[in-house]
Amino acid sequence: MSPATPTGAPALSRRERNRLSTIEEIKTLARRQLAEQGPGGLSLRAIARQMGTAPSALYTYFASYEDLLGALCVDAYYSAADALTAARDAEPASDHTGRWQAICHGYRRWSLDNTGDFALIFGTPAPGYQAPGNLTGPAAARFAAVPLGVYAAAVRAGAAAPDRTQVPGTLATGPLLQDLLSEGGAGLPPRLAGIALNAWASVLGYLTLEIFGSLTRLISDTDELYRAHVQTVMLGMGFDSDLLNTRTSNASEGRLNAQSAPGLGG
Repeated sequence: MSPATPTGAPALSRRERNRLSTIEEIKTLARRQLAEQGPGGLSLRAIARQMGTAPSALYTYFASYEDLLGALCVDAYYSAADALTAARDAEPASDHTGRWQAICHGYRRWSLDNTGDFALIFGTPAPGYQAPGNLTGPAAARFAAVPLGVYAAAVRAGAAAPDRTQVPGTLATGPLLQDLLSEGGAGLPPRLAGIALNAWASVLGYLTLEIFGSLTRLISDTDELYRAHVQTVMLGMGFDSDLLNTRTSNASEGRLNAQSAPGLGG
């Protein structure tokens, strides 16, 4: 999802509205190609054919194939960030354990519902392609800011303790993480950022195996395994085990009650 037009912005002319509409049509068709054929299947010629126009006309809107890929990456990051934000905000601000669990499950739902976008930003969109940092940086930072912020709040509230993790306090950050922290990390110390990044990488690995690997043929109940995986990751992040176990026990009891409840027909 692209950033919304600021409130109070001047009304767009008909020409500008038509241009934006055409850009969205191009991107919609491109996403459909990605979902159906994978990142390597994106074709400007095929998009032009579906739109009933010459391929050269598309270059009026995107200067190159790479520019279209970059725009799709930005939209994917914003879409994922919106999903994480909504999941986080559905839980009380004081429930730090619940908020981390919520963003993990929101991330999985988004990934399973948007496999083309998932592959685009976490796979290889095209051989040799590297999205320009100045283009994707703000969107990626907004996405990263959600898990970083949730974990930082949990640490401040005492719901998670970095000293219960295996991540050393001497951890040094690389230039990309430094950029993300400067844009969306709200001054998060390198160690805390490293813990959150380590956890997020573990969740990403699970989702990659579920979406592109053999996990669904290896495990019949990937929902249950994912819940256990999230809990294991949280213990490794130093979340309070008593809080985590209590919440997990309550959630399991709720699922059992829902499964045993009589139907509406009695």
